[in-house]
Amino acid sequence: MIRVAWLLAWRSLADRPGRAALLLLGYGVGVGVMISLLSVGEALLAEARDPNLAAGGDLVLLPRGVDPAVLRVNGVTGLYFSIPHAAFAVREVLSGPRFAPAITTAAPEIQGRQVYVRVRGQTTLAIAAAGVPSLDQAVGVPQAVRGASDSASDRAWLDPTSDTLYNGIDRFHTPSASDRASWAEWDYVNFWDPRTHTYGYLTLDADGEGHGAVWLRIRRPGAPVQDTAIPATVSPGDLSTTAAAQRVGPARIWVQSGTYRITVRDPRLTADLRLVPAPGFYLPPVEGEDAALRSGYVVPAVRGTMTGEIRVGDTVLQLSGVPAYHDHNWGTWHGVTWDWGEASSPAGALLYGAIHIPGPEQGAAAVRPAVLFLWAPRGPGAGGFVGAFEIRSLAYDGWHEGPVVRGRRVRVPAGITVDAVAGSDRVHVRTRVWDALGSRFGDAVSGARATDWSFLQLRGMTEVSGVVDDRPFRWEGEGASETFVPIAPTGGRR
Repeated sequence: MIRVAWLLAWRSLADRPGRAALLLLGYGVGVGVMISLLSVGEALLAEARDPNLAAGGDLVLLPRGVDPAVLRVNGVTGLYFSIPHAAFAVREVLSGPRFAPAITTAAPEIQGRQVYVRVRGQTTLAIAAAGVPSLDQAVGVPQAVRGASDSASDRAWLDPTSDTLYNGIDRFHTPSASDRASWAEWDYVNFWDPRTHTYGYLTLDADGEGHGAVWLRIRRPGAPVQDTAIPATVSPGDLSTTAAAQRVGPARIWVQSGTYRITVRDPRLTADLRLVPAPGFYLPPVEGEDAALRSGYVVPAVRGTMTGEIRVGDTVLQLSGVPAYHDHNWGTWHGVTWDWGEASSPAGALLYGAIHIPGPEQGAAAVRPAVLFLWAPRGPGAGGFVGAFEIRSLAYDGWHEGPVVRGRRVRVPAGITVDAVAGSDRVHVRTRVWDALGSRFGDAVSGARATDWSFLQLRGMTEVSGVVDDRPFRWEGEGASETFVPIAPTGGRR
């Protein structure tokens, strides 16, 4: 058989020598290119593993889903990748309370980016790399430019002012034409006065078609909930897409000297508030999207303090450094529901959430996995990001009769339990609910469609415990939670 194959091969070469030579040449070139790619991939992988080559460091971070093995075979998943929110990763994660003791310096860099350089009218294609000079020099990056110093933009990237930070992450968005009908976007603030046990929620929201509203809920001990709703028209220029400066009817919110200023001027409601976020207790913008939902979220103040005055009718609230929280949501929200909660104390802060898209059954699907975020202190009044944990279970218990919503009584939970993990790390959260407010879903968000689900706003004392990096922790703090239950008294999402 082998002799026959050789005979056929030689006959083919003799019959069409030109074509055979061309095929052999192409095959040889292909083999040579593959060998070259494998060699380059092997060198890149060695660089990623060698602290003397990989920017002088001991660890190289890659985006989730990028396998270092792709460097061996030049896989397309390794092309043009980048780490989102790299500034947050450097400032709050690698330099935060969890990793700072083990990391001397973190040096971000950009490698292999295609750029066009124009000199004297001539445009040349080039491959560029970049880094922060002071950090490159600190870790001994071989490609560091000798004698270079940090520019103003480098310094702002490493240590932005509070105004720069909050104006950069907390801004409104322009919905697409197809999203306008179901769009809703809002600034949300909650506060709790431990002296009087009064708490409240203030929301400035707008839809995609020029309508908005200012919502305020005040709850004082032993008194009925006090709701104020002020419909408004949103004019062009009222909502900034470049800064945290927004106007919705009689209400304004903006950042000044690291403080959120919030004012409302209306016969039904006047407010003059200052919310100061605690440094390091923030979450950068995240956004998820699929065919059914676009959902965005940023938390400039996981923990903060609020000072000022609110007047509603005969009620006057004087607030002086009370605990407060601020977030900002945007997206297509028709029929969407969620489970959400936050809590903080001097020993730390947490935030968790899960979004449920419309479906045959409530909570049938989610845009992204349910997740819990954790922060810890790293100095007087300041904190840092500890990590994100996948929520394995989120349960409500102790259901009992609650507030009346649209003439029907709804059931509310007495407790909330959340368990979350990340590798061998784990977090356990238990909230004892001491008060619950209800409203119809469409009454809570102007861009949302009214449904038979009641929106519950819960207040409670939260106990947080767990183990991170083999170190146990435990703390307790006041918190707020949200969920949805049927208006008909048949129970809620368990």
